[in-house]
Amino acid sequence: MKLTNQDQVQSLDPVFGRMAAQVGQQAWSLPQLTIREKAFGFLAADLCTANLGFPLATHVQMAGANGVSVAECLAAGEPKPVNPEAQQLPAEVRAGLADLSEQFAELVADQFAQRWGEDNELTPRERALCCLATDVVNQTLDESLALHVELAVAAGAGRSEIHAVLLLVAEYGIAKAWRAHRALHHVAVTDNQKGSTLS
Repeated sequence: MKLTNQDQVQSLDPVFGRMAAQVGQQAWSLPQLTIREKAFGFLAADLCTANLGFPLATHVQMAGANGVSVAECLAAGEPKPVNPEAQQLPAEVRAGLADLSEQFAELVADQFAQRWGEDNELTPRERALCCLATDVVNQTLDESLALHVELAVAAGAGRSEIHAVLLLVAEYGIAKAWRAHRALHHVAVTDNQKGSTLS
């Protein structure tokens, strides 16, 4: 698979270019994820790491070359109007946050409703996997990761798709992906005790 801007990257530095192409080809070739899921994962990671220049442009171009529109790319990062019928923050998560601070619980519930509002561009599975990518990059590997794993599983993703997201964003930091795998193992153990399909 030839990557968008691969020649440009290799012209900067042949050794780095080969390494970058190898990592990119591995990520874009992951069979567990759709092209859209890969594109949204990369875009979310770019936004979280403020890679707003060449990396973001390359990922948008690669997404476009594979049939993902600019509107769909934008939808991966923008909140939606709150729809009372849309998925709400799970009650147990809301209650746990309220124990810490009612105002914070309200803020998180509002932000969740905006991001998980009725979405004509991203499916719930795509949005959940995109959120997992941000968890890895931001190292929010506790309650946030557990919630997004739960949402991804509820939307039909399995263990292989969740692990594929960690592989996809490993180029943003091997150590971050390593810690995320360790955290995911603990989430999987907890979910396994509850009889989750993630095991």
